[in-house]
Amino acid sequence: MSKYKDGPKQRGLFVEVRDNFNASLRTFTKKVQDSGKLDDVKERMSYEKPAVEKQRKKKEARRRWERTVEGMIDQGLWHKDQKY
Repeated sequence: MSKYKDGPKQRGLFVEVRDNFNASLRTFTKKVQDSGKLDDVKERMSYEKPAVEKQRKKKEARRRWERTVEGMIDQGLWHKDQKY
């Protein structure tokens, strides 16, 4: 007797192919991109030194902050001459 009502539980990403294989492939590709699994695989493909990782994360944080400030300038919440 199965411990699941509808049979064994499927793990991971899957797409049922009914009529059109190409449409199913596009759907699967979209699901993989949205889940972020591909990014994890790319990260694990090569080793990154801790110092390099720290520099990369610091640059990313700086870019995020600059985008936030630009949005605040557009909304009038931040003055262009203020330091950030």
